[in-house]
Amino acid sequence: MLSKTVLMAGTIMMSVAVAAPAYADAQKSSDQAGSMATDDAMKSDAEKMGDKAEAEYENAKDFTYEEKNEFLAWVEEKSNQLGEKYDEVSARVSDDSEDAVDELAEAWDGAKENLNEAYEDSKDASAETWETVKAKTLEALDNAEQALSDDHATE
Repeated sequence: MLSKTVLMAGTIMMSVAVAAPAYADAQKSSDQAGSMATDDAMKSDAEKMGDKAEAEYENAKDFTYEEKNEFLAWVEEKSNQLGEKYDEVSARVSDDSEDAVDELAEAWDGAKENLNEAYEDSKDASAETWETVKAKTLEALDNAEQALSDDHATE
């Protein structure tokens, strides 16, 4: 199952990557540029986004077999978001070294393959296999997020 700590760490890193550009373009007044107020606002926004993502994963556990199409759409959306995150992280680590890029690509390729397989299994799930397949898919999503959040996303 998805670890609450792992989800929180991954979602905070993703949230910071999403929230930081919004603050970078904000007009800076001389009294608030780089201030603790701005830092606190960014941290607060990242925590709120992390809480929202964590709640989404918790809610995903509640999808019933009858809601399979909604679950599949949710998984596809999350997968697309992770693909975008891969592009961002890959661009960041490309400045580090070719080894870092290769390591990230290898981790992402394996995680993406597992996620694609779990997604396909979810499409074929029956009412009897739904809970097991859904749990496997959520775990694959978590593993894909970890592949992008581990050492690769740190500076």
